[in-house]
Amino acid sequence: MSATDEGVSSPSVIGLDAGAIAEGIARSLTLPRALIDVHLRTGSTLLEFAGQCVHAEAAFLARLFTCRDLGQASTLHARFVTAMIGESGRELTELMAVARENIALIADAAEPAPAIRSAS
Repeated sequence: MSATDEGVSSPSVIGLDAGAIAEGIARSLTLPRALIDVHLRTGSTLLEFAGQCVHAEAAFLARLFTCRDLGQASTLHARFVTAMIGESGRELTELMAVARENIALIADAAEPAPAIRSAS
């Protein structure tokens, strides 16, 4: 019966535990994956907000063309600016939450890998 038949990793040719080597390799790839994930999450959040802004501006412009005088247009513009300031504040809060999650993700991924054990 071999060591692998007993559910134990067999020693590699260089005398190190193959399971430990595989764990070390997987752990070394954790940080690069986390960094990519962080960038994608942040970019996705920002692009979603940019899309919302473009839609809001398009709706504002469509309503602006229906205004009959400068006073009506000015009131509509003031409401639009106020709404966008509010949306920007909410977006900043959301981005801060994403940033906190990203920091935790990077910190977890940056944990040092356990030392590779000898197969002896």
